Amino acid sequence: MNFLIADDSTEVLGYLRGFLVKAGHSVQCVSDGEEALQIFRQGEIEGVFCALTMPKLGGLELLNEVKLSNSRRPFVMLCPHSDTESALSALQLGACDFLFKSIQPLELQRTLDRVVSLHEGFHFSAYALDHLLQESRTLEIGNDFEGVNRIVAFMTQDLPSYGILEQEQLFRMNMLLKEALENAIFHGNLEMNLEMRRNNPKLFYETATQKRDIDPYNSRKLILQYDISRNSAKYVVRDEGKGFAHLDLLDLKDPENLHRIEGHGLLMITNFMDEVFWNDRGNEMTMVRYRKRKT
Repeated sequence: MNFLIADDSTEVLGYLRGFLVKAGHSVQCVSDGEEALQIFRQGEIEGVFCALTMPKLGGLELLNEVKLSNSRRPFVMLCPHSDTESALSALQLGACDFLFKSIQPLELQRTLDRVVSLHEGFHFSAYALDHLLQESRTLEIGNDFEGVNRIVAFMTQDLPSYGILEQEQLFRMNMLLKEALENAIFHGNLEMNLEMRRNNPKLFYETATQKRDIDPYNSRKLILQYDISRNSAKYVVRDEGKGFAHLDLLDLKDPENLHRIEGHGLLMITNFMDEVFWNDRGNEMTMVRYRKRKT
C-alpha cells in the first residue's frame, strides 16, 4: 500500500516510516496538515496515519476533509496518551482506528492488519436491488478464520442498495464484523488467550490452527444470522464456547475507560453500531445499525 504519514514529530515519522517500509509498503511523510491534504488530493494515497495535533491543519480537520471527499481510504488517528475524547471523536468521524503515543509495535501491527483488510480484503458486487425490501439469512461455519473476509463480504454486499450505509462506510462495517467473527472463533470456540494474541501473534495463530483440529474445538460451529431491511441491519454472531463475561465489561463509550479496555475491536464496534448487546451466557452478540435519515 501507499501510505501517507502526517506528524510534526520527526521521531514518530521515523518510527512509523521504518515499520511500514519493513512491512513492504510505500510511505510519504509530511509535518503539517495542509501539505498532507494536498498530497492526499493527488489521489495516490491508499491509507493515512495522522497526528491529532499538527501545524496549519489538525488531524480531525484533515479526517473531515478526507471523508467529505467520499474517500474509502483507511484513516488512523495518532492521539496523545491522555486525549481519549479525541480518539472517540475520530472514530465517530470515520477513522478506522486510533493509536496512542507512545506507539507500541504490537498495537501498530494490529492496526496495520486492520488497514490492509479495509484496503484489499473485501470484495463485493454493488448492484441495484430496488425491488428488494428485506432479506434474512442464517449461516453456519466452522473455525476457518482464514475465510472470514469472504463470509463478511457476502453478509454485507447489499447494504448500500438498502440505503443503510453509504458506499464509503461499507468497508468499515466489514472490518467491524470481521472483528466480531474472529473474536467468536478465537476467544469463543477455540478458547484462545487474549494476552497471547497481543504478545506473540505468530504463536497465537499457530496454536489456533492446531486447536481447531482437535476435540472438543473441532466440532464447534459459528452461527451467523442477519436481517436487512430499508430501516436497519441486524447481525447476530453466536459461538459454541463457554461464553463471555459481558456484565463485567466497562462502558465502551466512556472516554475515562479507554485505557482500561483490552483491544480496540469492541470499542470500535460499539461506536459505529447503534445497538450492541449479548445474551445471558455471553456467547451470542447482536449488533444493529439503523438507517440514518437525511435532513
